[in-house]
Amino acid sequence: MDRVEPRDPFGSYLRRMTAAGFRPSSVLGQNFLLDPSLHRWIAEQAALGPQDDVVEVGAGLGFLTRELAARARCVVAVEIDRRLCALARDDLAACPNVRWVVGDALGGPDGSLLPEIAGAVVEAHARTARCLVVANLPYAVSGPLLAGLGALPELPDGAVVLVQKELAGRLAAAPHTPDYGGLSALLQALFTVRVLRDVPPQVFRPRPKVMSSIVRLERRSDGPMELGPAAARRSFGRFVRKLFQQRRKALRNTLPAAARSIGRLPPACGEDLLRARAEHLAPDEIVTIWRDCVATDAGGS
Repeated sequence: MDRVEPRDPFGSYLRRMTAAGFRPSSVLGQNFLLDPSLHRWIAEQAALGPQDDVVEVGAGLGFLTRELAARARCVVAVEIDRRLCALARDDLAACPNVRWVVGDALGGPDGSLLPEIAGAVVEAHARTARCLVVANLPYAVSGPLLAGLGALPELPDGAVVLVQKELAGRLAAAPHTPDYGGLSALLQALFTVRVLRDVPPQVFRPRPKVMSSIVRLERRSDGPMELGPAAARRSFGRFVRKLFQQRRKALRNTLPAAARSIGRLPPACGEDLLRARAEHLAPDEIVTIWRDCVATDAGGS
């Protein structure tokens, strides 16, 4: 790992942001993580090697980017605000392995992730290297951003992300618990999910009104989804979202609509399964039902 140069005090960044006419937006979830030891800890949890690439969404002022650039081959740093990106680019001018992208991470076709994010994963895998997502995610769009990972042309190898604690609980929730939902099932079918630690509001500016957590996702190679093509994963995502729209209703009521959402007919199911609810099914069980739907002839659709 290269030596990480210490950054200036936050006050100097604050003055530069003010001079650029920037004010943090709660709508965009712009809460700056200030503790350098946490930036370092997040980067360490990703266990990046010199051949690995990393995507950072919501790079902000580049505090975490600095740590990632010292460990990875390349960092694709995505930031929606041009003023912040200009400040970060200037501050990290000595880091030639950072590729700056100004744009909305959800600005791809039909609300998908930016092509630059997908391209980073494909490029890394073409070199038989890893690509991970490591970020202090914008709170307002953390859920859609994580769901979007499953629809990429190639799955990233994992992620270490800071999100609201409430969302972290949903990501790692087990069936039969109140927090378990469609996002839990979707991501757990593709990744193992583990909450690593909580982060208090005091280490952010502005301070959020909620606790945060750091979550690690590791791509699964043992589950029934395996590493299927992107079209199959997108189909599964549509199926899960429809199945959980009425999560407390029995499958006999919700499965037909979920099957239609992917252009199929529901498979023949036993009575016990038809009485079950989506919120009671483990991710791998939902994958099996989805596969059964895909194998069912839908009149040529």
